[in-house]
Amino acid sequence: MLRQTFLIIAGLLSLSQQAYAQNERWFEVEVYLFERTSGQSQEQAPEQVSFQNPKRMVDLISPQFSTDITAASLGLDACSAHDWATKADECNQQLSSSSQMNHPSQIPWSIAAPSTQYGVPGGAPVLLASAQNQFKDIITKLSRERGTKSLLHMTWQQAMQPRRRAIPVRIFSGKDYSSQFELNGQSTLSQTTQSDVPQFDFLGGSFGVVEHKPVWKLDGTINIYLDHYLYVETALNLREEGTKTLDVMRDNTRYNSSEVNLSTPFLYSFPMKQNRRIRSNEIHYFDHPRMGMILQIRKMQQPIDRLNRHASENE
Repeated sequence: MLRQTFLIIAGLLSLSQQAYAQNERWFEVEVYLFERTSGQSQEQAPEQVSFQNPKRMVDLISPQFSTDITAASLGLDACSAHDWATKADECNQQLSSSSQMNHPSQIPWSIAAPSTQYGVPGGAPVLLASAQNQFKDIITKLSRERGTKSLLHMTWQQAMQPRRRAIPVRIFSGKDYSSQFELNGQSTLSQTTQSDVPQFDFLGGSFGVVEHKPVWKLDGTINIYLDHYLYVETALNLREEGTKTLDVMRDNTRYNSSEVNLSTPFLYSFPMKQNRRIRSNEIHYFDHPRMGMILQIRKMQQPIDRLNRHASENE
């Protein structure tokens, strides 16, 4: 009797998964971000930036470049792109509790899978290969313009979900500043010198020490969800080296920083936070004083249809 009940439940779950796969709406997403490097923008970096770190997010980039040293030494399997998409909590826990990541000091702006990839029914988002990109002409044209520098280009396939179920895609590239700066922008040098000069409140108590490595040039998430229409929600930060004038405290008196001419290196963050309704197959431009983003969400053959076609061809 117990066995029959188990078989019935297993059968119902299988039917449920098949129905879910049939109803999935997959799209192909291509994104290209570039930095504006010419002229002096009037955009001022905020003094404080909120850093959102969703508990669930899809990381398609780390598996391409990072090696989990501790996991390898312990005989554990490092997280794959599928693992990051389906059990990101476990991957993040593994990294924070018992592992060290060996990652390059620079992530290239062009990110792609080593071979052609396709989404599978009920599966996680999948990074595509360079041959599956379609922005070549656009990137070539923009690269010829003065004052622009490529930040990131990647393409992936994903099943679109309502906002409450959508999982953001992690985006990062460029230089890792963690040897010079904390995530909050504070110089690692100022962290060590504060104990040597305790009479100065270098950052006026505005920032706490945030341990987070690496600290990428471009970092954040892109969340795409379906609510009758397609919506794109960006939470990106572009970082830029600079200096910060310090508020100085001595004997409980706040001095004008110009009187003592004191400053420290600081890593500024320029946020791009937008939420826009878009149409599929159209090329959309997201503007920002410091950067720009070109994005297209394309209709594609559904994974379940592709699977069925291959099955019929092999009969």
